[in-house]
Amino acid sequence: MHHNLDIHPIPEGVLYINEMDFLEPNYYELKEQNKKAASGKTIAQGGILPDDNVRIYVPMDLNADKIMWRLYRIYMALDDPDYHNELEFSTAVGIIVSQLEIYDQVWVVRDAAHAVQKNEGGVYHSQKGIELAKKIIEYLEENEGCAECFPYETIDKLKDEFIF
Repeated sequence: MHHNLDIHPIPEGVLYINEMDFLEPNYYELKEQNKKAASGKTIAQGGILPDDNVRIYVPMDLNADKIMWRLYRIYMALDDPDYHNELEFSTAVGIIVSQLEIYDQVWVVRDAAHAVQKNEGGVYHSQKGIELAKKIIEYLEENEGCAECFPYETIDKLKDEFIF
């Protein structure tokens, strides 16, 4: 097998998200463990990562279509939310919400003239981020299933943050 291993990103003008749980659920339970893991240090270097650890960065595109596609894939993989898969849904959709937040932050900077604040002194949101949040909310409401807390808490969080 052969993989494209490079010593710099292609293209070079990219953003780095140094969050261990951005692509998959967090392996570490405690904040202290997360900080140590984020440092990239192995046990031999005073960290907590195994000595055979290899830190890699993988390109990931964030756009409205890709983020929605990832949300659809969660539903395809897990079926409808219920009490059996509520935790998996909540964790996976939490990652989607993190991706939405990064997408929104980038577009606030790229299109600052059209960014808006829900509350004075609060966070700015982009028009693209608000539009995507509405699509995510709509999809979650249409596919709510019968779990106890999910997706209701996620919907409330998104409405509180993004809906004006």
